[in-house]
Amino acid sequence: MRTPTHIAIGNINIDIYLKVRRIPGPDEAVLAEDAVFQPGGAASNYAVAVAKAGHRVKLVAHTTFLAKLLGVLERLEAAGVDTSTVIMHTDGIPGMVFILLLPSGESTMIKLKGVNELLTGKEIVNALPADVVHFASVAPNVLENAGKVWGYDPPEIVSYDPGGAIVDVYGDQVVQIAQKYATLLTLNRSELKMLVGDSNPLVAAKLLKGKLQYILIRCGEHGAFLVTRNGVYRAKPCKVGDVVDTTGAGDTFNAYFNVYLIETHDVEKALMYASVAAGIKVTRLGAQASPSRAEVELLAKKYGQDLVERIN
Repeated sequence: MRTPTHIAIGNINIDIYLKVRRIPGPDEAVLAEDAVFQPGGAASNYAVAVAKAGHRVKLVAHTTFLAKLLGVLERLEAAGVDTSTVIMHTDGIPGMVFILLLPSGESTMIKLKGVNELLTGKEIVNALPADVVHFASVAPNVLENAGKVWGYDPPEIVSYDPGGAIVDVYGDQVVQIAQKYATLLTLNRSELKMLVGDSNPLVAAKLLKGKLQYILIRCGEHGAFLVTRNGVYRAKPCKVGDVVDTTGAGDTFNAYFNVYLIETHDVEKALMYASVAAGIKVTRLGAQASPSRAEVELLAKKYGQDLVERIN
């Protein structure tokens, strides 16, 4: 079988983890027990996970020489990501995320967009063709501009995970553009409620118009729901160990879902492997600490049975 090609379009960040016992309130200070620097950004995290799953992947993003000097691109390339379509700037600040990480694995983030704000979507012209294109934490106009570039020859899978900040700012525009250009829209329950006024995953079916074939509702420790035109599926959470860091788990889920969907066209199988992959990821520190395909398939034999059920 020909190896599928993905394009991940979105952000490259420098993630700065500060391990703390609690999140400080106003006018408070807490001591960090440790600090860790890692490459991050939702599109970058997705790209690394796809590469570890054995597919080809190109990253379309903006960054600066500071990120290069800190070894961010080198680490992406070492993971198997094609960074030839990353646009490098001599001036400006790269995307940065400060992550306050609690002992429970939960985190609070402060994000600086930096040159990530320069992304328009038109840059995809240098990366096409592809079987799968994933848009991560970008405004709907980025998806729209990219869609105009590929015109009447779209990728088989176009997935869009806008993130809470984008949904909060753009609201219904997220859905309207997704219905025009995407096949898969990924949300969490709070984002779903912002869009339709209800956090019940079953109500997401009303969004399945235009080109949209799937709505994926990720529910964190409670698993995920996939709403399709033929029914609704629930993936139970896959717990393979203690939670260390939930950052990037959603990106890992997205990557493995798309990998197995493009390979098998079986939504239940794609959901199962995605759940196992995310379950492994949360046991590790770092947004890009996603598992290899071999790890996922090995643990799927142990944890994957009865992980997915059709509920409607």
